Amino acid sequence: MVFKPKKDWFFPVVLLFVGVIYSAVAVFIFIEQEDHSSIYGLGLVFFLLMLLFLVIQKTTSYRIDSENKLICKMLFLKKIISISEIKSIEDSNGLYVGWKMNTSWKCLVVKYNKYDELLISPSEESEFIQALLKLNPLIHVKSTP
Repeated sequence: MVFKPKKDWFFPVVLLFVGVIYSAVAVFIFIEQEDHSSIYGLGLVFFLLMLLFLVIQKTTSYRIDSENKLICKMLFLKKIISISEIKSIEDSNGLYVGWKMNTSWKCLVVKYNKYDELLISPSEESEFIQALLKLNPLIHVKSTP
């Protein structure tokens, strides 16, 4: 079973913020320098950053395979977790330091093994959690109000 990533305002806001900064730098270069060729390099870097964000959103997925493993993919990264090792799943507001494979601000923290955690953002959170609970009913689900 494959779950697509959730998409919300997070990536567009980050791109808008970076775009505003890049635009301000481009205006500064245009006003202060006679040679405007560095604006092309700036534009290329911004284009590549937008392309990276798009590829991240398109390549991120969460899959539960037939061997009871949760497989999380993002770009060239892959994280495999045995569902029997998952201890709990809880809501997160995005302020998190750790292994992140999410594409939105509101996401889930999957706690497994003794101290390991992974931040993910499946689009259908309740279906995702129910699928995991079918395979491991001992998973503790914590939700924040």
